[in-house]
Amino acid sequence: MAARDSKAAPPNFQPVYVGVKVCAECHEGESLGDQCGIWAQSAHARAYAALHKPEARQIARLSGVAEEPDQSRICLGCHATAAEAEPWELDPTFSVREGVQCEKCHGPGSEYADAAIMRDRQKAMERGLRMPGLEGCIYCHAPKESHQRVLGKSGLDIAKGWQSIKHPVPSNASLSPLERPAPPVDKTQSALVGSAVCAECHDGARSGWQFSKWLESKHAGAYSCLGSTKGQQLAKKRGVEGDPRTATQCLKCHSTAYHVPAAAIRESFNLFEGVGCEACHGPGSQHVESRRRNLSQQDGSLRKPTRETCLGCHQSSPDKPFDFEQMMAKIAHPSQPDRSTQNSEVVYKTPVNIAVSPNFDIALVACEASNTVALLDLDTMTVRGEIPVGRQPHDVAFTPDGLYAFVSNRLDDSVSVVDIRTKKVVRTISVGDEPHGLLIDSQGRFLYVCNFLSDDISVVDLKSFKVVKTLSAGRGPWSLSLSPDGKWLVVTNIYSRFVPFRTEAQTELTILDTSTVQVVNRPVAHGANGLRGVAWDPKQRFALFTLARHKNVIPITRLLQGWTITNGLGILWPDGRIDQVLLDEPGECFPDPHDVVISPDGLQAFVTSAGNSRVAVVDLKKLEAVVRSYPDETRESILPNHLGPATEFVLKQIDVGHCPRGLALDKKRGLLLVANSLDDSIGIIDVQSLELVKTIDLGGPKIITRERLGERIFHSAKNTFHRQFSCASCHPDGHVEGLTYDIEDDIGVNPVDNRTLRGILDTSPFKWEGINPTLSRQCGTRLAVFFTRIQPFTPEELTALDYYICTIPLAPNRHRPVGAPLTPAQRRGRAIFERIYTNDGRLIPPENRCVTCHPPPLYTDRRSHDVGTKMKLDRHGVFDTPQLLNIYNSAPYLHNGIAPTLEEIWTVHNPYDTHGVTNDLTKDQLNDLIEYLKTL
Repeated sequence: MAARDSKAAPPNFQPVYVGVKVCAECHEGESLGDQCGIWAQSAHARAYAALHKPEARQIARLSGVAEEPDQSRICLGCHATAAEAEPWELDPTFSVREGVQCEKCHGPGSEYADAAIMRDRQKAMERGLRMPGLEGCIYCHAPKESHQRVLGKSGLDIAKGWQSIKHPVPSNASLSPLERPAPPVDKTQSALVGSAVCAECHDGARSGWQFSKWLESKHAGAYSCLGSTKGQQLAKKRGVEGDPRTATQCLKCHSTAYHVPAAAIRESFNLFEGVGCEACHGPGSQHVESRRRNLSQQDGSLRKPTRETCLGCHQSSPDKPFDFEQMMAKIAHPSQPDRSTQNSEVVYKTPVNIAVSPNFDIALVACEASNTVALLDLDTMTVRGEIPVGRQPHDVAFTPDGLYAFVSNRLDDSVSVVDIRTKKVVRTISVGDEPHGLLIDSQGRFLYVCNFLSDDISVVDLKSFKVVKTLSAGRGPWSLSLSPDGKWLVVTNIYSRFVPFRTEAQTELTILDTSTVQVVNRPVAHGANGLRGVAWDPKQRFALFTLARHKNVIPITRLLQGWTITNGLGILWPDGRIDQVLLDEPGECFPDPHDVVISPDGLQAFVTSAGNSRVAVVDLKKLEAVVRSYPDETRESILPNHLGPATEFVLKQIDVGHCPRGLALDKKRGLLLVANSLDDSIGIIDVQSLELVKTIDLGGPKIITRERLGERIFHSAKNTFHRQFSCASCHPDGHVEGLTYDIEDDIGVNPVDNRTLRGILDTSPFKWEGINPTLSRQCGTRLAVFFTRIQPFTPEELTALDYYICTIPLAPNRHRPVGAPLTPAQRRGRAIFERIYTNDGRLIPPENRCVTCHPPPLYTDRRSHDVGTKMKLDRHGVFDTPQLLNIYNSAPYLHNGIAPTLEEIWTVHNPYDTHGVTNDLTKDQLNDLIEYLKTL
């Protein structure tokens, strides 16, 4: 390959994965060192089956994996082969259930598998054969904290592991296949189809993972063990001459094909499966064909194994007694999954938002953790039941007649339609990325859906239940409110617009005209971000919205002056002007204002503080008077940062449950409903007495697990000076808030972009400089020194916080669902991401290839590199390699957030091809690359 370092034509072929069966045609037997046998006896061969163990679900949860492990590209990336491949790249002979097999390390084999090519190592490598070394193992076998916590192992000794799987080609190697006797034939039977075909129905949670349980048994390795040293010795001891893999007396108990006479052997059958499903249940072709024609499962073609079935091979002897009951229990594979481990998981409710029905008889509560909406009877103030919806429901909206309710499902990118009469979901509507706020117009024509991470608003026609229009919002649309006259709809956005480097946030409100269903205005709250709750004054004098003011361009040392993060309200006037006031007071702040509602008489507003578990009562007449008392210039430059005025218009702060978020008014009874998200309760406040008069228990578990304690700490501001902010202030929904901070001890040096916490655990080290090896280090003493300026967390608190952060799920990628093929543009982009040659044929050095530093499944090599992005304020240019999972929704990019788009990483900030070779790409090629990156 060295001869091609200057210029050469890139290879003109597309290899596909062919599977172990094809490899075994040559790589089985002593002539090639029993290479396939060594693999079959290794943990690699059972790596896929390991994903179905209870421990795998625990590891997945700690890794932020929202799907079942066997459905996640993150898990399959290390436990299977070709997890990133498309269906067309998989030959019919390939099965993902073969785990980590030959082609995982040696590359897809279609182009080099031919014996004539394999005899020439150079030619085979030109056709895609890879000869990996120890460095290739690190991508999967680097220590993963999620595995260490569950399995208690410190990590694999790669050098030792390399020796255990070593399978060199003998010096006298030949490609002569083993010659076996013909299997017995019985024309009265069905044909053998192989266990891989059985797995099509008998794998996964619904079938109790029967296939995987077999795969982990000794039955699955019964054939390959014949080639082991021990197998050879036992065969010789019993008088078998030659290779036991060619002896009928061995094969009849170690291979399905020789154990059960069949009419024929289908191409899908693989001798390497050993004692497969059909060895006990009989040839399966008739059963498979019946099932594929949707006929009855009990077609009578399969056998039920008995004691005699087992004794045919497992003859008992004094030196090796056979206990039938004990062995049956050991290999048991019931058709239903074991629910005991699943039922033992503590599932909270976590109410986040509330909607009261139009006739004020019920309220629906979106419960994020239980994937349900709770139904409250407002006459009796009791929970009437729960309705299962999608994953992580966020908001609820009723139709004007109260017959239907709509629920946004964050993790499913969908909205559930609930029939209130039957209390069931009757329809599901696909919308944008991570839907949050919902609102139905006063005529009941359209449902408006805020899609948090696709920065748009889905407009759903309520006659057809289809998305008829998608409107561009600001960045991170969160919630909505309709003006009293029904004409104007105001949308809050949590992220700032992209602004010049090291300038303050500029976050917009998006104003819609409901008569035309169009965006008509985008007023900006200068210096503010984190706009969440919003409510119109009943007389339409203004709209109130919650906000935060993150002073990210000021050194974080200003925390002691109360100037790192301040919290308050915005006032949108009819002419589009925006005023801002703080709810913080000099001695104590009002962290994470989350929702706001206004009383029917327009005299008071109620605001939740998720960070200090209170509801503030705001006198709106006094608020308006305070604002209007200042001259225009002061209203713009002084009032938004003034810590004093809140004492003039905040009437009271009412203590409620942990982390209150959503609010709803029961106008009929004069009550305010508060979603105490981390108490699994609804607080009831009397709006006349301004007292908490009742708390409704939603029925969540009473035990406070380590994860729940960590979640409370993550959302609480009690550990920051003057209670200014919480972890959630900078990581809403466990994600990013899109700002760059000056947090270093050297003031003004090394500004850094905020990074997501979703799926973070196994991507250590942490921080852009890669100096924190663990989350405990990241969130412990360092946090106290640079962020909170108060005593650090106790060991118990730190452990809990660390654990909770690990469980923040990485949302499924909306650009490529699991198992979906790539689009043509994405496919071309992947070729660029994995390319070895430039457009003009130059070989790209390995260290400058995209996939070298960003290998799957996490798309980070977890090392630090200098990719030429050092800038004026940076002390050095060596930065930790970020993981690319869901990179499409975590803008801005690079260590200091200088690139607002993926495109600018290479069009603006890679002039010398030091961050991958990209300057030879055409505009279309760069677009294709970005389309592929969005799928990761």
